[in-house]
This record gives sequence, structure tokens and C-alpha cells, in this order.
Amino acid sequence: MNFSINQVKQIAKLARLSLSDQDIEKYSKDLNQILAYVEQLQELDTEGVEPMLGAVQNQKALREDIVINSGLQEKMLANAPDSEDAAIKVPQMS
Repeated sequence: MNFSINQVKQIAKLARLSLSDQDIEKYSKDLNQILAYVEQLQELDTEGVEPMLGAVQNQKALREDIVINSGLQEKMLANAPDSEDAAIKVPQMS
């Protein structure tokens, strides 16, 4: 499949992009190169290849959740104009 100039104009219209004729021609070539690459990938033999959830497998993305007492809560509450039960009290909005 190749993107024609008219198809790129239609895509630009749907995306509400105002493109010059030069841009439309450039994007048409770019889209066709992308499609050619995807078609090339379709030819790969992926039989027996397990699907991946991400590019890096079996790594923890987040650190452990460790509770520490940094002493910042007391400093924050000391600067607050009014506090109650370890929270800053603010005027009620109506």
C-alpha cells in the first residue's frame, strides 16, 4: 500500500493540519517509507517468539516503598498558620 497525495491531504484535513503542497509531498514520501519498513518487518519469521510486555524484561521499574521519618512533617506544620491532627487546616470553600 502506498499513500497518495490525496490520501495525505485527507489525513491532514482529518487532523486539522494546514500543510503546504511541499509538506504534503514530503509526508507522502515519509509515510510510504514507513509502510515499506513495516512490510519488511512482516516478512520476519516470528514463529516461537514469546510476546514481550516491554522492551526490558524482568526489571523492577519502581523502588521499594519504605516508610521513613524525615522530620519534614513537623517542620511543615510548624510553618502552617493552623493545623489539626497532623494536617494543615484551611478555610472552608463554599
